[in-house]
Amino acid sequence: MRQVLIRATNLLRRPSGLVPAGILALGGSALVLLPLFGVPGLELGLALSIGVGLLGGILGIASVHQERRLLATQAASPDAVAPPRPGASMRLAWRALAPALLVNLAVLVPPFLAATLYAWIGTRCDPFALVGFYPLLTLPSAGLASAVGVFCGFATRRAGRAGLLYAGILLVSLCVTVWPIVFGPQVYAFNAFLGHLPGPLYDETLSLSSALLWFRAETLLLIFAVHALTELLLDPVQARLGRPRPRVGPLLLLGLTLGPVVLIEAHATDLGLRMSDATLRERLGGVRETEHFEFIYPRALRREDVDRRARDLEFRHAQLARFLGRVPEGRIRVWLYATDDEKQRLVGAGRTQFAKPWRQELHINGRDYPHPTLKHELAHVMAAPSGSGPFRVTTRLGVWPLMGVIEGMAVAADNPVQGDLTLDEWAAGMRRQKLAPDIRKLVGPEGFYQSAPARAYTLVGSFLRYLADTHGPDKLRLLYAHADFEATYGRPLDALATEWERHLDALPLDEATVNRAFQRFRTGSLFTRSCAREVARLQDEARELLAADPPRALAAYERAALLQPQEPSFRMGQALALDRLERPDEAAQVLAQVAEQVKEQPALKAEVALAQADVESRRGQLAPARAFLEHVLTLTPSPEVTRTAQVKLAALDSPVRSTLQAYFQDEAEELRLLRLASALQVAPQDIYVHYLLGRRLLQAGAPVAALPHLSRTVEGEAPAAIRREARRLQVQAAYLAGDCGAVRHAVGTLPDEGPALRAIVTEWAERCDFEERLYGGPLVPRDAFR
Repeated sequence: MRQVLIRATNLLRRPSGLVPAGILALGGSALVLLPLFGVPGLELGLALSIGVGLLGGILGIASVHQERRLLATQAASPDAVAPPRPGASMRLAWRALAPALLVNLAVLVPPFLAATLYAWIGTRCDPFALVGFYPLLTLPSAGLASAVGVFCGFATRRAGRAGLLYAGILLVSLCVTVWPIVFGPQVYAFNAFLGHLPGPLYDETLSLSSALLWFRAETLLLIFAVHALTELLLDPVQARLGRPRPRVGPLLLLGLTLGPVVLIEAHATDLGLRMSDATLRERLGGVRETEHFEFIYPRALRREDVDRRARDLEFRHAQLARFLGRVPEGRIRVWLYATDDEKQRLVGAGRTQFAKPWRQELHINGRDYPHPTLKHELAHVMAAPSGSGPFRVTTRLGVWPLMGVIEGMAVAADNPVQGDLTLDEWAAGMRRQKLAPDIRKLVGPEGFYQSAPARAYTLVGSFLRYLADTHGPDKLRLLYAHADFEATYGRPLDALATEWERHLDALPLDEATVNRAFQRFRTGSLFTRSCAREVARLQDEARELLAADPPRALAAYERAALLQPQEPSFRMGQALALDRLERPDEAAQVLAQVAEQVKEQPALKAEVALAQADVESRRGQLAPARAFLEHVLTLTPSPEVTRTAQVKLAALDSPVRSTLQAYFQDEAEELRLLRLASALQVAPQDIYVHYLLGRRLLQAGAPVAALPHLSRTVEGEAPAAIRREARRLQVQAAYLAGDCGAVRHAVGTLPDEGPALRAIVTEWAERCDFEERLYGGPLVPRDAFR
């Protein structure tokens, strides 16, 4: 060990050892000043694994040349003896590897300590929340870089050639990593030198997977295999690799390591290291072909659901074909996954939907019908003929993707209505709340990544939709290739952006809309939130534990609130957990503090008041509960909060108050339906019970049963917000029940309640027209007329 330390010290005395070691140790330590790198987790581990994977081989090569100098000195000594003793090649290989390995491992310590101390002293983050990623990513990369660097150093006498050989091996490994991402369905990456990328940043919750453990076990086996190969080929006299010599130890080690590596690679798709189309198709099991699609879905999906989703695909294709003009040739492949966990396990990006335009495919999670992001992801694929470069998207110089324009095109083509507001209304509200990033930066090379996704997607979508509406979709298709605004429109980007901003600023928005914009867009980018990864994990954990283990959920919410005190939802979750633990006084106290925190934001204040009303109602204090609910309605909150407050306010005076209160507390869908059915028997004329029952039946997949209750709500004397929502649900239920006559009647008699509702219900009528042309009529459920 003493000789290893001496050699490692001498290695650092030369520039070939000191420079890469200094870059890794000091540069890695400096990274802690950047967002997400201030804790020893995935980001810091990935950065250091990439660094040591790229530079660690230089230390291996330098260590070999140090051994050669020592051998040359010994050979020049009058006491030198020959021939070499048995095992000389093993000792020489180890003497070269050990110092390089020691230095490569040592340089990983300062960044780890710097991040740990920074998180411990400078923040409230838990330094060890995701600490497992750091050693799993960095240590095997350091070992492999050292072993391969030593191999390359012995392969040639010149350091430059050894460096080129090492770079070539790195390039080959990178090609092996990139191949299944480019030509296969997955979005995660495993590279023995450079570490592991789990997928898009939008999946904020991270955890160590069994696939990562298998991958790093394989890397450790490769380290021993490379070292054994070096020993097998090494000529100790020349200190160079030559013809293999029959040495039992290296041969045995090579066999014992390469055998498991071959087994791991043979079962790579089963272990989650790679995914192929054939394996994925087999895992999901179901296939349906239509005119424009190959639809692969979980084999357990009901036939009626398959039929409906297949029709939905063709409808979205027709919509986008009108907007985009050009469409790809051949069928588009659509992969549907039953759950987020299944998608994460098979291809990565558990909660993120994604498309691969160059492969004419998209991957989506099972969602309510119609799928909320299907049209967006399909737009990525169908815009491919207008794209550039090998990936058929917006690029600079055919290589660098401009995500602002890529995502903006998809949002513009989708033109979604969310929460009763149009795309432009959301963008205008964001501007009036001073939360909108500069659109000029969002469509540039890196500005899109620096903004919160909700803000960036909405703004670029609104901007490009405005350009399409005012200058025509043909020019937008020309823009999509390279994002050259001046060449496409004859005007600079700044002038176009200013024109769009004036358009948004001129939109008439009520106070509620502006307040809702703050509520939706207040959360900043992942890079701007303190302890973002830890908080995301705590939030998921608290939601999962709230019903089963309220004390642990309470602890998770308290920790999240401590880390991000500016976010009121964690304190509200804390109050909910306290209420579940039968500690209403403490819950009320917490909510009172949150109400004071958000007093300048009416939309958030309304949500807090709604939670305060729930606490008072559950402990039988009806007068305070009523006061809180009435206060909610004075704050002009979102339609969702308004409807909830109106229902709960009516429930206070209802003969079925206790039943409705239990309904709001129940988690199981069956129990909630039972509560409503019981309430309807006691109060058959209660318009609020009809509304809740109709809504719940529709969500449970029973549109025929939901229709009478929704019709009663529309025809009754419910408040305007509830009646408006009941109209929307009534049209949806009529379509799902196969009654297009009712759909058209509802759309024709719809009062003027804004462009958002008009757009939503009109699309259901468009579906009816489309399906009559293509299929001869709507899809009618089997029990529609029973």
